[in-house]
Amino acid sequence: NIALAAGLILSMSSTAIVLQTMTEKGLLQSSAGQNSFSVLLFQDLAVIPILALLPLLSLNGHPEAAVGHEQTGWMDTLPGWAQTLAVLLAVAVVIFAGRTLVRPLLRYVASTRLRELFTATALLLVVGVTALMGAVGLSPALGTFLGGGVLANSEYRHEL
Repeated sequence: NIALAAGLILSMSSTAIVLQTMTEKGLLQSSAGQNSFSVLLFQDLAVIPILALLPLLSLNGHPEAAVGHEQTGWMDTLPGWAQTLAVLLAVAVVIFAGRTLVRPLLRYVASTRLRELFTATALLLVVGVTALMGAVGLSPALGTFLGGGVLANSEYRHEL
């Protein structure tokens, strides 16, 4: 389990560093540069299932086996399989709500023609998704990424 977790973690690369290097060398517009960018994007998206699987690998699903392990939230009381299920469910809820609820909400807010309300709604959405990801034990950065993805998939992405 430790080797698998380490392998999953070490298989990721830094998108920011690789993109900066490719841009400096002028490789981003080449075929190899575009293929490399595709792999980097796939790795960024692969973080979500990897973070969902890590609780299953920790302590063989028995959090009480940890010596000196302090429980800090409600997710820590669940077995590993339930933590994984909660993470996957939270991500699925964000994606489903983004497709079904956010678009009509943004249409309604845009119809008011109040820029401040539009900005506040987008900010509230990102903060809400970030809080949800934090509640299930994922990083706030991942929540921000998912919230931004939901907004980027709306028809108001250019206004945002």
